[in-house]
Amino acid sequence: MSFSSIYQSIVEEMSEGVVFLDENDIIRICNPAAESVRRVKAERILGKSILTLHPPRMHHRILELIESLKSGKISSGSRIVHAQKRYFSNSYTAIRTPDGKFLGTLLISRDVTEQKRLRVENEQLKHPVDQDKMRCLVVKSEAAQKVMELAESLGSIDSTVLVSGENGTGKECVVELLHQNSARRNGPLIRVNCAALPENLIESELFGYMKGAFTGASDNRKGKFELAHGGTLFLDEIGDLPPAAQAKLLRAIQERTVQPLGSKNEVVVDVRIVAATNHVLADDVASGMFREDLFYRLNVIQIEVPPLRNRIDDIQPLAQMFLEKFSSAMNKKTCRLSPAALEVLLNCRFPGNVRQLEHAMERAVALSSGELILPDDLPRELLESSRSTTGFNCQSGHKLKDAVSIFEREYIAQALVECGGKKGETAKHLGISRKSLWEKVQRYNLDSVTTG
Repeated sequence: MSFSSIYQSIVEEMSEGVVFLDENDIIRICNPAAESVRRVKAERILGKSILTLHPPRMHHRILELIESLKSGKISSGSRIVHAQKRYFSNSYTAIRTPDGKFLGTLLISRDVTEQKRLRVENEQLKHPVDQDKMRCLVVKSEAAQKVMELAESLGSIDSTVLVSGENGTGKECVVELLHQNSARRNGPLIRVNCAALPENLIESELFGYMKGAFTGASDNRKGKFELAHGGTLFLDEIGDLPPAAQAKLLRAIQERTVQPLGSKNEVVVDVRIVAATNHVLADDVASGMFREDLFYRLNVIQIEVPPLRNRIDDIQPLAQMFLEKFSSAMNKKTCRLSPAALEVLLNCRFPGNVRQLEHAMERAVALSSGELILPDDLPRELLESSRSTTGFNCQSGHKLKDAVSIFEREYIAQALVECGGKKGETAKHLGISRKSLWEKVQRYNLDSVTTG
């Protein structure tokens, strides 16, 4: 048997996924384990670019990594990827001839889902996470899942991240996820609410001060940068930072040093910067309200958290989680939504997003006379919002396909409510088969509206 056939047999029998790219990043080898890991047949990707295996949002990172391998800047690299509800450790290694000529890139993939689960459990035992902070991680919608997967994948790198989104969407949950999945998870996560800092105290809060630096400075005090050393510094509401403070923040981020007030010495700090805002910072830059150089320093990687109205599938699981939380806090039996109350929630636009839903569920538990939450237990603004959003207009911003899906979901939900949640009767009422109705119920997450 020749060495080449022995080599081929070894690669084919390996439990790790093996993919080899030639010097032009074209896939030349894909073993059976790689087919299983990546859920793709070898014949469909052989002879094609490595980019065909990754979504467009990841292309620039893949190309940057491979270019670093080709140039010799690094000899190998690795990252943890979350896909298909599993975790994979992907390593990339430059293959060269003895004289240093680049031949290609070797990709090895290992399923580390179980190791990840055990590590997370151990971390939770050692460092319990405030579950109230993580409330937005109860997600079912594709839009929210993509955000969480991106946050998890970015946890393994140290790049600066800008988290944007409306108030109440759960940006702080994304930051918590970034920190918990990073190499800095055993370090502190220090939050700075930039909107709440008085302008005359911003410098002392961020950089600290020495005893006697100003009237009332009776002792030395570390600033937020020093407190976050070895961990993550979360600059919340960064868009509300005054222009003068923006310049000082920019220098600290660039130099990775801070100078406490009253000190002649600078302190080196090792922090990962994560910022969050409900502003469109690009617009603030254009209007002169935000420094352009600071914006580009912060906007290395952006995560946009979608509003709750664009993640309808998350409303029910979030609502139920809040009901369980407040039922326990108020020593009541666990409340659940009636089909009619759920329908109200599903038709709301929720300008206050997840935070508004949480407050609505707290009120509902407090006012309910039993275990079933009825529409009358919900805040008046939700009832009015639900009534005002049952129709569509051309200014709604929905693509035709999305609008049709939303209308179909609402129509089926209404039919289920009218038929008491009975699938057989509802299917007959809609003029479709029971199987077709079941498929649509699963697609639109309407299980709670049905009784069988």
